[in-house]
Amino acid sequence: MNRKTLIIINRQGGGAARVLTNALHVMRDGGLALDLVRPDHPDQIPEIIRLKGPDAGRIIIGGGDGTMLHAAQALLDVGRPVGLLPLGTANDLARTLGIPPDPVQAARIIVRGRTRRIDLGTVNGRPFFNVASMGFSVNVARHHSGERKRRLKLLSYPLSWLDAQRDTKPFRMKLTDRDGKTRSSRTTLLAIGNGVYYGGGMRIVDDATIDDGNLDVYYVRPLGVLGMLRVLPLLRLGAIRRRRDIRSHRLRWLRVETRPPQQINVDGELVEQTPAEFSILPQALEFHVPDPTWSGDTTREAGWT
Repeated sequence: MNRKTLIIINRQGGGAARVLTNALHVMRDGGLALDLVRPDHPDQIPEIIRLKGPDAGRIIIGGGDGTMLHAAQALLDVGRPVGLLPLGTANDLARTLGIPPDPVQAARIIVRGRTRRIDLGTVNGRPFFNVASMGFSVNVARHHSGERKRRLKLLSYPLSWLDAQRDTKPFRMKLTDRDGKTRSSRTTLLAIGNGVYYGGGMRIVDDATIDDGNLDVYYVRPLGVLGMLRVLPLLRLGAIRRRRDIRSHRLRWLRVETRPPQQINVDGELVEQTPAEFSILPQALEFHVPDPTWSGDTTREAGWT
């Protein structure tokens, strides 16, 4: 068994130095030979993975959801098992995989060596783990940044939601599936999810999984401030099918057109714009997880519902 382990720690991520040091001790004591790299900027992560990853038995990423987004394509290219030390603000991918927020506990999971294959979504060919969204969530991402994010961490999300609701304007969208069937509507929030959680713990859909080979799509009809405040708790729980003003679908491929064009928030980063095509990469990556027996709930078949 190849014990050589490439571990990349995002310098710009969170995480106390003492906790991280303890996590590294756990992995070394567990017999892993660590090749530790601390890039100056997340943009350097893909090059490091492609350069050092092929010689490693596994690749460990220390960071949050944005760090994982930077690493996604290179991890696919190299194809090694992946471990995650949650050092970000939201850590939604870690939450989806059942990885505890404590990096020391996460390190113990990596040492145990249990793995599970998960899906990735793509937007315009760019892979992502959690969700790609437009409208309200883009404005949340704009406000959830800077000093507020550094100082309040997850507690800044409610404030960002309130600010985002004030700034969000309805837009027209057209959704087209692989068979050419379409849905059109006005909306203030459109989300296409691969995983389970996003936005600091909101559920995409109550039965979403990250290994079912499907994308979960939902959109919210235009609502006022009070209407959106009533919807937010349901978004938190993923209980969106209880509301008539929220529509959800499960698809494997989707084209999104909007008027006017919309920025797309991909795993917390504003990196794409409509028009956009979305697809699923089933069983794309092998991840270290605490329980390798969980599997996707495919009771809802893909297609318009």
